[in-house]
Amino acid sequence: MFFSIQTIALVASTGLLATQGVQALAVEERSTSLCNQANYGASGVPWKSNSSPGSFCSSNKPSNNKYWKQIPYADSYDKVRCSTSSRGRYNVCNGGNKKTNLPKKCNPPHKFPWGYSTPKTSTSSSAAKASATSSSAAAPVASSASSSAAGAASSAAASPAASSADSATPASAAPSASASAVDPLSYPVCDLSYQVQYQNYTRVAANGVWAGLTMGAAAQDASYMTYTLSTSVDDCLAACDQIEGCVFVNTYYDVNEEENYLPKHTDGVLTCAMYSTCVSTDNNDNWGGQDDPNTIVNSNGYCKSGACSS
Repeated sequence: MFFSIQTIALVASTGLLATQGVQALAVEERSTSLCNQANYGASGVPWKSNSSPGSFCSSNKPSNNKYWKQIPYADSYDKVRCSTSSRGRYNVCNGGNKKTNLPKKCNPPHKFPWGYSTPKTSTSSSAAKASATSSSAAAPVASSASSSAAGAASSAAASPAASSADSATPASAAPSASASAVDPLSYPVCDLSYQVQYQNYTRVAANGVWAGLTMGAAAQDASYMTYTLSTSVDDCLAACDQIEGCVFVNTYYDVNEEENYLPKHTDGVLTCAMYSTCVSTDNNDNWGGQDDPNTIVNSNGYCKSGACSS
């Protein structure tokens, strides 16, 4: 079978165009990737009510409403850059993000040498009961929000570290004398390659709707990078692994029953706030209620620590 020179040229040019088309598509995907957008697509900071997350990093969205349709799935973030010739410039392409040290004055949960974690104390539970009592006496709206927050916390998936039989004490609770003798870097509570810095952190709100009440509190810090949503802590941490320079994740439920149609307030959906430094609990001053009647539930901190092997 013989082909004319014109036919051969046409086939060759068609193949060339197809190759160029694939390459152009790859370039287009890289140019529109979340890694090329401010805050990886997130609008604003998670402690402001008018902000929106940049992505959803779990496999299945809990809803298909118009608000959820506007949020893209995670696209591997900065790992998109690893397919380019400049991949050598990015730590995330070469063994992942660096490990870092826990903040000073941090007393994270840790395991005793004989195999179990710091036992829970009644400090946080009694504070929560006092908060609920004060809330119901002080303002009906506070009582309603607190009860809905508790419901969201009980129905949501918990962190593997937090849900295990040897759960650790929240950093906000006073450590026991025996616990203080244990080195948390030698016996850390880990989730993936992240050291659990605190669990279910609470503090007394200094202002806003919940002023004077003991509430869940999330981080606010200048090292903020982005925030995404997920249905598990492990998905949050895996997303941080894909973002160049991300070493700390604050996960929590942002509960607002009046706006639970919005993705970040959907029942059982975690906010995953990413930071480039491991943030001290001194900066956990987002207790909700500052600009809308939301509550922060089950605020956990995870620092990519050398104490936890990959």
